[in-house]
Amino acid sequence: MPELVLQGKYIEELGFTTGVLVSAVYQDACLTLSTLAATNTSSVICVTSRLMRGKERTQLILDGFLLKRYGFNAGDRVVLHLMPNTIQITKINFYATARCS
Repeated sequence: MPELVLQGKYIEELGFTTGVLVSAVYQDACLTLSTLAATNTSSVICVTSRLMRGKERTQLILDGFLLKRYGFNAGDRVVLHLMPNTIQITKINFYATARCS
């Protein structure tokens, strides 16, 4: 099963901090992850943290179920477009890149 783990300071700087709820929307071959207000119940993911080398590290894990649902497979190449409170993930082939609109 495919799995994508985003972790570290850069996701915190984008607004994906521990405990933040995240929605996932798939449209036009792009999976967009966006932070949500804590009262929104349509979230599908929660940002967590993990102890690594004695230090908490923020992580966002996309598991096989979510990725398979949208056509992502183990070994696929992806490109990440990083913006405040938003991460766009687009599957790319070996010869071309794609960009979310």
